[in-house]
Amino acid sequence: MVHFVGAGPGAPDLITLRGAALLADADVVVYAGSLVNPALLERCKPDCVLHNSAEMTLPEVIAVLESAEAAGLESVRLHTGDPSLYGAIREQMDALAARGIAYDVTPGVSSLFGAAAALGAEFTLPGVSQSLIVTRMAGRTDVPERETLRSFARHGASMALFLSAGMLERVRDELLAGGFALQTPAAIVYKATWPDETVLRCTVGSLAETGALAGIRKTALVLVGDFLDAPYEKSKLYDPAFTTEFRQGSGEIPPEPAENTSECAKDGIAYLSFTERGRMLAERLCNALGGEVACTRDGVGLRDWTARQFPRARALVYVGAAGIAVRAIAPHLIGKASDPAVVAVDERGQYAIPLASGHLGGANELARRIAHVIGASAAITTATDVNDVFAVDEWARVQNCAVAGIPHIRTASAKLLDGSEISVRSSCAIDGNPPQGVCLTQTGEKPDVWVDFHPHAGLVVVPRMLVLGIGCRRGVTSATLEARFAEFCRSADVLPEAICSAATIDLKKNENGLLEFCAAHGWRLITGSAEELSAVAGTFTASDFVAKTTGVDNVCERAALYAAGENAVLLHGKFAGEGITFALAKRPVLLDWKWKNG
Repeated sequence: MVHFVGAGPGAPDLITLRGAALLADADVVVYAGSLVNPALLERCKPDCVLHNSAEMTLPEVIAVLESAEAAGLESVRLHTGDPSLYGAIREQMDALAARGIAYDVTPGVSSLFGAAAALGAEFTLPGVSQSLIVTRMAGRTDVPERETLRSFARHGASMALFLSAGMLERVRDELLAGGFALQTPAAIVYKATWPDETVLRCTVGSLAETGALAGIRKTALVLVGDFLDAPYEKSKLYDPAFTTEFRQGSGEIPPEPAENTSECAKDGIAYLSFTERGRMLAERLCNALGGEVACTRDGVGLRDWTARQFPRARALVYVGAAGIAVRAIAPHLIGKASDPAVVAVDERGQYAIPLASGHLGGANELARRIAHVIGASAAITTATDVNDVFAVDEWARVQNCAVAGIPHIRTASAKLLDGSEISVRSSCAIDGNPPQGVCLTQTGEKPDVWVDFHPHAGLVVVPRMLVLGIGCRRGVTSATLEARFAEFCRSADVLPEAICSAATIDLKKNENGLLEFCAAHGWRLITGSAEELSAVAGTFTASDFVAKTTGVDNVCERAALYAAGENAVLLHGKFAGEGITFALAKRPVLLDWKWKNG
């Protein structure tokens, strides 16, 4: 039997117990002499035959292992770190398999983790990075085009680079080209966990100089990313208010951030400037449109600010070069339905340029508002705007509707741009006359656009007109709520995008799983007391147990109608399972054909 064993990062006591036992029992050991700490070989028995693979070719290594197997001996192929990372073990295993020789693999502690330990670093910090990219710079061994350092850098995730310490100038240039800033934290860790371990902290911009001054050309890892030095969010796992499978949280919810703070602009617009002149322009816009201003001159990092604001702000405005904004937002872009509006404004205030989410996110409209405030030109490039043609997605946003079947927007827009007519079928009243090129119809063939809260094949404009009533047991998790909610939507044949808010009894207002569930969907949670819910008129699915527990005979149905307001109707009654109940109430909605603001 051949045992592939990970020797660990260097320190002889960081080999696993299993690996140490296999090494002690081995009759033959083939070890990576260029990297494995010689102290590990002291674990071998006196008559063990040692072979240094640094001086051998692959056929020679296989010949030694094959000979040992033929003699009935136990052999260990000792690799540095963990053999699955840049260990070239696949070709050895395939060669052994072709010869009918059995083998197994014992994992080891990678130098990747030894380096993190030396730095006291965590690769996956909440609010900073939840991904780690392990890669290398292309050298004598090439990398696939899709895996270039430049392409990986665009993600902004934590990065660990093997086999790259001798090419630090190229590493720096590729990281910068991929979007990392000069001041992005970096580190070079030489021989992690060895007695002569050396830790050098630097930035992406100073990587090459740092390595050159220390004379480091090999046996080092390069680590890059804001995880090395950036503010981060605390984990919910140990939050006293957070309920887990093993303990009940206190239920105390942190206070809402004050309005007009850097964490969440009061009307959802966040501005970032890069110079004093840019700051003055950003503050002028903020005074007119609301929001919050930050400036890199105050130590605010471009990447940090973008990562923090992108999921929170309604709109991001970069006062500076459009290219800077494009590189900053690129790793965070998901799609039209979720991306915030992004606008770039030059610091002289000549142009306002929408960069992302022009219609659904409102970037085009925001650019026009900015242009009006500062006397700039709005550089709108979307075809429907340029040709003054009805835009379905912009109409949906102005009418406070969601959009399902987003890829079909292009088809509808193309027909209008070609001078053809599109058909719209709506389950809601739409006031006024349709714009040019739009035909409102209730019969006939499948329309180009549906206006409905039911799912349809194709493009659906979804009025936010449903209120989700929720009842749940204590300690329910958001994951359980999500799973049951998906079943409920299928059963009720409704699109989740149609839900505008959620409602429950006030006894559940601090239920962590429920709050997380609502926050994930962006719903306001409306609560009513038992007395308020009991006063709701109608016929409901009553439960003696619920009445005894909460003081009202039904929570989900009554809460949905309570929150939906006057003239609402119960669309779907109680749906129950796993200690959770859902119901839907429908509010009256009147749409019109207005499709531009301002």
